[in-house]
Amino acid sequence: MNTTPSLDDLLSGAIAAISDDIIPNLGDAKSAATAMMVQSVLQQIRQMLPVYDDRLVDEHNGMTRTIRETAVCLDGVDGDQADRIRERATTLGQWADLALPPDRDVIIAAHRALGESLVATLVDLDVLQRAGETRADTALEVLRAHFGPRYVRDTATILAGAGMLGRG
Repeated sequence: MNTTPSLDDLLSGAIAAISDDIIPNLGDAKSAATAMMVQSVLQQIRQMLPVYDDRLVDEHNGMTRTIRETAVCLDGVDGDQADRIRERATTLGQWADLALPPDRDVIIAAHRALGESLVATLVDLDVLQRAGETRADTALEVLRAHFGPRYVRDTATILAGAGMLGRG
């Protein structure tokens, strides 16, 4: 692995090269806008690299807890959707918390499975809510409590951070 220049240095250099050497030589506004969007993506990568693995582990641990807590809210609720949510809690929800540094492939696979599980849980909760099951509202609040801070944190890291938000 190259450490000099670092990945951040390489990305920073690419962003600067786009600004200094490419954008001034583009002939139309659409091309300049595209080049600026590429800069924005590169900046987002710069801001995610130092925290990516920590975030995956944190989200893994939060998702397993969220799946378990969601199922608890549906105790006594009948129906296929509630059964599927409880099944997820007894399978994926029982995975052990991860600690850094685990194998990156393990983190990514677990994160993907848990993320898909939470999406499926949202769909099942929607069906339960439409059927008038009020305990599904409580279960949805558990999911919202998990997702809300993640969205805020990701926005702060990817869009704001040290970088591109409001850049012209």
